[in-house]
Amino acid sequence: MPQETHNLSFGAFQVPVTTVRNGEGPLVLVIPAMGVPANRYHLLLQELQRLGYSTAITELPGTGESLPRPNRNADYGYDDLVFAFIPQLLALLEESFPAGPALILGHSIGGQTSTLAARAGLTGNARVVTIASGHVDHRSWSGLHRYAILLFASIVSVTSSLLGYFPGARMGFGWHEARKLMKDWARSIFSGRFAPEKRFGKHKPNSQPTLHIALAGDPFAPVRAARKLAAIVDGETREMAATYPKGNPHLSWIKNPRPIIAEVDNWLTQHPASSY
Repeated sequence: MPQETHNLSFGAFQVPVTTVRNGEGPLVLVIPAMGVPANRYHLLLQELQRLGYSTAITELPGTGESLPRPNRNADYGYDDLVFAFIPQLLALLEESFPAGPALILGHSIGGQTSTLAARAGLTGNARVVTIASGHVDHRSWSGLHRYAILLFASIVSVTSSLLGYFPGARMGFGWHEARKLMKDWARSIFSGRFAPEKRFGKHKPNSQPTLHIALAGDPFAPVRAARKLAAIVDGETREMAATYPKGNPHLSWIKNPRPIIAEVDNWLTQHPASSY
């Protein structure tokens, strides 16, 4: 199957986007989790291709093969990803796939931003599925977990301000992350609203169905968080068992994506895209 790499210029960043055309198969766009390079999703892409889909995957700006690394002069936040990056990404794909993606598959922050873009009416005819993705409102957790995430959000915000980026690899969360993105993330934990939610009054939401898959035992996106994310677009939430026996389900599912992709493929069949 022919593979192409396209370059997307996004602010200070050069972002590679890799596509594989699988005959006339509909296009699935994969948007990764924070700090996870695109090459970590090779099993997911292979499974989608095995089922007949064409695929596209982007790096997040400043992650993996995308340069430069975030710094004070190369920065972005949630608003930038939702209202600029995702529309630019879809426009780039439409140059090779005029119909655009049939599905946007977002993992963690990829799921958050694609859901927010759908609510803002920016995802065209694509249906949205999120995996291990949830709203970061602190009320999505309970007990000591809630206090722990509030404390961590404070540390993230201060650290990002001091350094001009967030050293996620050293802190055990993400990788080398943009200052504004992490400060937005921290504010959302305290306020219960993502930054883009403040602008939704100006936008008509997409009418396409959405599915939000939570994984049992995922400490970063419990099912309560997935439900709150789904509520932004009146989407459906499902909880599935972890698909890999080791590690944090939030990330380890990409080592065995087949059960999840089977669920997604079945859902797509049952929920055809609606027309405007």
